[in-house]
Amino acid sequence: MGIFSALKGATLDNPDDSGFFNFFGGGTPTTTGIKVTPDTALTCSAVLSCIRVITEDLAKMPIVLYKRAGDSRERAVNHPIYKLLKRRPNHYQTPFEFKELMQSHVLLRGNAYAVIIRDNAGIPISLLPQDPDVVQMLETDGGEFFYDLGNGKGIAPSEDILHLRGLSKDGKLGLSLVKLMAESIGLSIATEKHGATFFGNGAHPGVTLKHPGKLSKEAKANIRKDWEDIHRGVDQANRVAVLAEGMEVYQLGLSNEDSQFLETRTFQRYEISGFLRVAPHLIGALDNATFSNIEHQQQFHASNALHPWCVRWEEKLNNSLLFEDEQDIYYFEYLIDSLVRADFKTRMEGYSVAIASKIMSPNEARRKENMSPYEGGDKYENPNITVTKDK
Repeated sequence: MGIFSALKGATLDNPDDSGFFNFFGGGTPTTTGIKVTPDTALTCSAVLSCIRVITEDLAKMPIVLYKRAGDSRERAVNHPIYKLLKRRPNHYQTPFEFKELMQSHVLLRGNAYAVIIRDNAGIPISLLPQDPDVVQMLETDGGEFFYDLGNGKGIAPSEDILHLRGLSKDGKLGLSLVKLMAESIGLSIATEKHGATFFGNGAHPGVTLKHPGKLSKEAKANIRKDWEDIHRGVDQANRVAVLAEGMEVYQLGLSNEDSQFLETRTFQRYEISGFLRVAPHLIGALDNATFSNIEHQQQFHASNALHPWCVRWEEKLNNSLLFEDEQDIYYFEYLIDSLVRADFKTRMEGYSVAIASKIMSPNEARRKENMSPYEGGDKYENPNITVTKDK
């Protein structure tokens, strides 16, 4: 079957309508009145920070294709697809850019799609990301799945699509986290807008101008406009006001909401980071971080925010890029150790214990530190034990 095949008699299986809905300016409505979409969610600083943390961390970690060799393993450098995610997934993206884009799609929209281009032997040679807002998943009456790529690109069978999905309620389409946490994102955006308006007014509460006489509607509008033109904005704050005709100025006090909106913003950052399982210190929430627990928070981040996504990537790549008879021999694996590194002293102490216990050879420890091996360093021996000959 070709890359794009005709589909007859297919039924649409609950397509993601975000593209259609957003085209008409829609989004998930919230109690604050702010409509939240994947694009407007990125205007929330906490969401943007969390998305960047996860996508960039996943993108910078290498994905390696391994080959099982008895009880050990080795890098499958001679396999045709070894370089696909290591050097060039397609003609216009680096591996970092490809992984970053796909991960951002699945976080914001619940699904990420890439067309798998194959050579005449069926071996994948390129991965082309698609717009998740226009891709629709199709299911035939017989239970086969196809993908309408939208924009007149055609329809592809499931074996030619790398479909990375997030949390799902039917196992077919992922759920958009943005929609699930729309209320929190809407509240966070609302507090940010409130803060911008507050400081746009010179960080002063509302002002009332009192005139002793009776003013027409037009006169009130002119006085209000003149006052705002002179005093509104951070750069205009604390300018001298000149009043005429017996006018008086009354400055209103701060409401409880105004005086506590910073605390609300802080709480929202923690709540959104909790949704996405990102360690708070990575998005600037350092209230509870100390030098003694920052490393544990980093471990939490790797174990909870990143590792589940690593497993999703690994399993999907195994199923989509490897032939079925290859999957008992070859497998993809994220090198998460490249992200979680202890301080130098701790690493050296760990290597010393591992070498003394014959768990690692000196050269294996050197390779982890990107150092060249030395002759004789591949032996598993305890360097602290000195063997002497009997006289």
